[in-house]
Parts: sequence; C-alpha cells; structure tokens
Amino acid sequence: MTREEDFIDQVEGYLDEYEGQTPLPEMVRDAVRAQLPTTRQISPLPGPLRILDMTVTVPPAARYGLVAAAAVAAVIAGGALFGGPNLGGGPTPTPVPIPTPPILSGDALEAGTYRLTVVGVVATITVPPGWANVQGIGVGKDIPDVSFAAVVFWPSDAEAAHVYSDPCRWQDGYVDPPVGPTVDDLITALANQPQRGESVPIDVSIDGYRGKMVELTVPDDINFADCDGGQFYSWEGRFHQAPGQVDRIYVLDVDGRRLVIDAHFTPGTSAGDLAEQQAVLDSIRLDGR
Repeated sequence: MTREEDFIDQVEGYLDEYEGQTPLPEMVRDAVRAQLPTTRQISPLPGPLRILDMTVTVPPAARYGLVAAAAVAAVIAGGALFGGPNLGGGPTPTPVPIPTPPILSGDALEAGTYRLTVVGVVATITVPPGWANVQGIGVGKDIPDVSFAAVVFWPSDAEAAHVYSDPCRWQDGYVDPPVGPTVDDLITALANQPQRGESVPIDVSIDGYRGKMVELTVPDDINFADCDGGQFYSWEGRFHQAPGQVDRIYVLDVDGRRLVIDAHFTPGTSAGDLAEQQAVLDSIRLDGR
C-alpha cells in the first residue's frame, strides 16, 4: 500500500469510527470521500511546530470542497451547542418559561417586580429595597417625619375625571364644563386648576404609550385646616398630604383606555429617593389588551 493509500484509509477510518459521536449529513461525508483520492500527503513539520500527526496539502478544487464540508459541519455543531435549528434530528429543546411577577399586595415589599391591574390595563412595576405597597395600586417609600415618595396608578378614570374647580374649596363642585374623555381633556383641566403653580403640560411616553404629564404643586404656605373638610383635593378621591407637595400627573392613552399615574413627593425628599422614584417610573411596563 502506498503512503497516499494509507492516508486515505486513515481518513475514511476516522469518518467511520466517529460516525455516532460526530454525525455528519450523508452528502457532506460523500463530498469529503469524493475528494480523498486527490489529496497528496506531505511530511510533517519538525520540532515544536508539529502539532498533528499528519499535515496534508490539497489541490485547489479539493481544498474548496473540504472547506465547504468543514463549514457545513461547523454550522451543524454550532446549532446543536447554541440552540440553533435542529438539523441533527435530535430532541427539540424545551423553552424556559418566564415566571409571572407576583400580584402587588401586603405591606413591605421585597425588591423586585410586581403586577397590578387598573382600568383594564395590566401593569408591572419594579421596586428597589425599602419600598412598600400602597393599597394595591402603587408603591411608595415613607421616611417618618422627613419625606415620602410614591408612584400610584389611579384605579378609576371616572374619579380622575371629576376634577374640582378649586382644590381647597372643593365642596363647590367640579369644573364646568365637565372633563371630556381624552388625555388632553383631563390634563387641561388639571393644568387650569387654581393654586397649582406654573403647570405646563409636556408630551411623555411610558413603555411606548404616549400621553402628557403636568406637574402640580400644593402651596407651601397653605393651612389645610382652612380648606373644606381640612383637605386639599385635586380630583374625587385624591387629597394631598403636605404643603409644598409635588404631584407629577402622567395621563396616557393605553389602547383606548385613559390611564393616570401619580408620581408624588414632598419637598424634603432626598435626591437619592427621587432617583429611586424615577427608576420605578422607568420600570413600568403596560399591557392594554
């Protein structure tokens, strides 16, 4: 047997021996075998450069055929290792399910993501350590006698639409004409409410849903005892907790539903807590289906 024939026999033996361990498509194996008679064996490199028992050089046509075969084999191996198309015929990998966040409930919260549903919109919100549940409609951080910050989803669009004509003299009734059904209708009514500072609406987007935000303030020098019932109200059900309080009211159109989010804080809230509040806002994901 010549050295060339011996080499061909060794390559064919390799293909046979590893058939079960490194399977190749029949067409690839046939292509490799078809090129074997054209290969010409050369002597191995000497000394430290000798890393294989055999080194071969092949004519251009055979070289291209073997390179193509190697490329196909690499694609198949890569698919098996990294979850690509199941070309080898093995079992299809089972997708890993994404866990559903727990429902927002209880009092103190573990840092993490929670879900809630308001006005038919499913929302998720992620909170850092130290934040708590706010009546199942939002989250907040309360530092007794110092400050607080919160992000709350208002649960009733009908209530939010009942904007008082005067937040201190709220027993005088709602704005007239009544608030219409659009984002602009509600934002305009809030922006025009007296004693709320320079409230200029701006365009916003949360999780791709567009809307507007208006920043409302409570007067620094107000005495709530001078207001009707000792309360300062923006809309039905929404009274405020402290002079100087800031409420950033986000009103979004979520697939035809008007969603109100109130991000509020007191003047003593630290820069760190405000940064956490913004991170909570940025974490919101919405599903209006």
